[in-house]
Amino acid sequence: MQDLNQVHANTLGYSNGPYQGRPFQDWQILESVTNGARSNYNSFTADAHKRFGNGLQFEGSYVFIRDLSTAGGDNPTALATEGGSNWVTDRFNPSLDYGNVTFDRRHRFLATYLYELPIGKGKKFLGNASGVLDRIVGGWETGGVFLFQSGPFLTPVQTTCDSSGTNLINVTGAARADIVSGASLYAPHSSMSGSNPLYLNPQAFAVPGYNTGTGICSAIGRFGNAGVGSVVGPGTKAVSMSFIKSVSFAEKAKLQVGAEISNIFNHPNYAPPNMYVTPGTSGFGTISAVQTAEGAGPRMVEFTARITF
Repeated sequence: MQDLNQVHANTLGYSNGPYQGRPFQDWQILESVTNGARSNYNSFTADAHKRFGNGLQFEGSYVFIRDLSTAGGDNPTALATEGGSNWVTDRFNPSLDYGNVTFDRRHRFLATYLYELPIGKGKKFLGNASGVLDRIVGGWETGGVFLFQSGPFLTPVQTTCDSSGTNLINVTGAARADIVSGASLYAPHSSMSGSNPLYLNPQAFAVPGYNTGTGICSAIGRFGNAGVGSVVGPGTKAVSMSFIKSVSFAEKAKLQVGAEISNIFNHPNYAPPNMYVTPGTSGFGTISAVQTAEGAGPRMVEFTARITF
């Protein structure tokens, strides 16, 4: 999506001259949907698996992704869709929006397994067990899911200054912020801002065209220098397991009871931080939620029971 009435970046300020020079004087904003995005996708995948045998089966995979595109526009917050509201930063230079596709994960490892414990009658251990002893130690199986992945690609934005003098913020609702050269993007481990974890270093980001001394915005003839997908959000480390006990109590009937535990080590997997750089506030870079997908939320235990016959 682009505004055909967008003017060139300037130092005058949109209302101080450029506004009168927009191409189509009868309209404020002229939306146009174009199929002009540029994308480049490369990936590497490795997979190992074992079919069920000797009581064990497993599968593990690793994926490396390098996915770059302009399709997300100036502030990608969701995957690009046909006719979506993915505004370009500069219609005269769409390549300014070329960067990592939002919410992609550069690295992802996923493994699953199912294992019948070799204990009980006819098994490797206590193979001669019978009666009550076999009912206690036999018939156990465990399964699990191991998920480790890097964080999603995020874009720092601001809603304070129209630094380019193009009316971009009024059109799209936000514009990209500046990244301060030489400063670490990420806050030291275990940093806090009030009661919330601080993930990003506020000193590494700024609002282009904003004078911190006077609080005045000026057109400086350029857009924010932060690239699309220039920040990597919190990753995921989640191990989930199940423990199932099977007991046969009739010729064709079987009772299965057990427990399923998601995120068994209760590792904190944080959701993306606040990406809005706002002068005079402390919200930027803070985390106020945790992940919930793929068993990454707080540890949860579920007890199950099933009868098959």
